[in-house]
Formats: sequence, C-alpha cells, structure tokens
Amino acid sequence: MRTRRTLAATALAAALASGLLVSCSDEPEWTAGEVPLPDGPPGRIAVRDAVHCGEGWWAVGGVLLSPPTEDRDSRPAAWRSTDGTTWEAVPVSAQTYWGRRAVLSGVGCSDGRVVAVGARSGGAHGNPRVTSFFQDGDGLDDRLAPFNLFNGDTATNVGPVTGAAPGWLITGNRVSGPAVWHSTDGRDFTIEEDVPGLADEEDFHSLAQDAAWDGEEWVVVGGGNATGTLDREPLAWTSPDARSWERHSVEGSEEFDDLQRVAVTDSALVALGLRGGRFGSWLREDGAWEMASVFGALPESARASPFVASLATSDRGLWATTSDGASYALWRSEDGEEWSEVTTPATPPETAGEHVLVVAAHEDQVLLLSDDGATGRVWASDR
Repeated sequence: MRTRRTLAATALAAALASGLLVSCSDEPEWTAGEVPLPDGPPGRIAVRDAVHCGEGWWAVGGVLLSPPTEDRDSRPAAWRSTDGTTWEAVPVSAQTYWGRRAVLSGVGCSDGRVVAVGARSGGAHGNPRVTSFFQDGDGLDDRLAPFNLFNGDTATNVGPVTGAAPGWLITGNRVSGPAVWHSTDGRDFTIEEDVPGLADEEDFHSLAQDAAWDGEEWVVVGGGNATGTLDREPLAWTSPDARSWERHSVEGSEEFDDLQRVAVTDSALVALGLRGGRFGSWLREDGAWEMASVFGALPESARASPFVASLATSDRGLWATTSDGASYALWRSEDGEEWSEVTTPATPPETAGEHVLVVAAHEDQVLLLSDDGATGRVWASDR
C-alpha cells in the first residue's frame, strides 16, 4: 500500500508540474449567506453546524438573547436553504425546560430528515443539559427523554450526531468509557453504555470522538491510553447494529495520537486528529488503518488545547477545520493524504467558547460556518 501511495504521489507531482491538474490549493470563491433572526426574543445569531438533507441545507445553532429574559438567556434556532446563500428561519418548537434554552451544536441527516442535538449548561453543578430535536414537517421539535439518557450521574459528554442509512448515531462518553446513542426514527434514542468492546477495559481508558457509516457498519474513532501514562493511542470501534461493538487498533506514531473526526470517501475512510505536535491524517483501506500525513503546527504559545473541529467530503475532495489552540484554519485535500491550507472569508479571533469555524459539504458545494463571538455567518462556495 505504501508503494502504491508513493507512485501515486509521484504521478500527482509530475502532473501538477506539467499543468495537467488543478492544484487543490486553488482558492474557493465565497459568497456570504443571509441568515435571518428567527421570530422570538431578540439577540445575536449563533451558528454551529450544517448538513445537506433532502432538497437543501439545514443549519442549526441558537439565539443568544440580548437582553436575557426573566427565565433564559438563549433559545434554539434552525434555518433552511436551497442554495446555501439565502436562508430562512424554520420553527423550533421546544417544550422541555432545557430544550427551550438549548443551543443546537450538531445536526445529522438520514432518509431526508434531520436530527439535531443541543445543550445549555445549568443545574446544581453547571453541567451541559443535553436535548435532542427531531424534524417535524418543516421545523424541529424537542424530545422529552429520561434525565439519565444524556445526563445523570454517569454522564461525561455527548458529542456529534451522524445520520446515515440505518438512522442516527450520537457519539460520546460516560464514566464507563465510550458510549453511543442510536435511533431509527429520530425521536427516541437508545444508549449503549458500558458495552463490551466499546467501554473501557481494566487499566485502559478511552475517549470516543466521532462516527461514520461505511456502508456496512458504524465506525467510531477516538483514542486511549493505559492508566498512568499520557501516551495516547489512536483507536476505532465498529458495529453493524450500534449494539454490539469491536475495538480495533490503529497504526500510530511514538507520539500523542488521537483520532477526532472521520468521514467516508468513495475509496476509503479518512480520519483526522492529533499526531505529536501537528495534525495528522489516517486512511482505512481494505479494513486496515494506516497513517497518511501530517500538516499544520501547534504553537507552544497556544492558550487552549488543539483539536479538529470538522471534516466533510465533497465532489472536490475533503475539507477540514482545525484549531491549533490559538487560531482556526481551513484545509483541503484531494484524497485525505496531503492537506493544504485555504484562505477563509472570516476567522474567529479565538478558538474557545462562542468562537466557531465549521465546514460542511455536499456534491460540489461547500459551506463555512463562522462565529466570532459577536456574529454568526454562513459562507458558500461552488468553486
């Protein structure tokens, strides 16, 4: 496999030198979208995630109220667009206490319908209170669920939601280690917690970060380390039904390795994460994971932890956003192996709190969601 990649890289370099190929570093042409304030208490728009579903795009986030009302300082919000630039707010009917306050952080599509997940910190300990939302007609409704489904004494975190042919899968972690929540109708989720093959083993602790459907099974990615060590190892877990799981080793370096985002291409699974003092990519081909490349750098002066914020695929290749702990960056790759940085129309000045940079893609269109802590914006590119 390494020989094939070397030959392919040599051929690609020759083609670029002769002008036969257009370099993936060609800059997109961005068009600013118009995202209206939804009906309701006023405030600033916060955008968090987007997905193409059915005949158009969905974007989710919230409105951070200004001034706050007597009982809340935020409310959930969602928008739809047929072209990625002109957006309309859709109704979000939130009936539960935390649903009315949630900011929607993730959205996934299955069979032409979306599910969103949101949260707002609160309660006695200030923990995020998670709520799921399902599509009802042209809008979203929140779903009343048992408190311990997403929260409770064994809660750690609830991560991104992924939509695919079987339904939806939410990736997260509990006190027992990696966990998932799955649903076929988008309304009722079932948690798989402390499950053999997914949960932590004795003296080894793991963290699940993201998931994808490869056409036959769910693939969850993350990392783990033995008790008492800081040497993180990249890991993956697979399941055909989201109930029974198997853990897989992933080729790693002698440094800190952690898989944080995963996406499916026509020929492979591509995962991005941290590899030592840089970002790294991994490919799974023919069932085996291998390290591909490193890119970017992690400055020693960074005040926050680095992470891969998003990963998406389009007809023009793969797109990712990363935070080096000090600033965000947008990256593009033709095959997941080599990555080049792309200029963005807006970059948040920080990478924590309300500052967000997320990329989404479908066919030949790419969306960039940017939030600088003052204004949430959506940009689209068809180039």
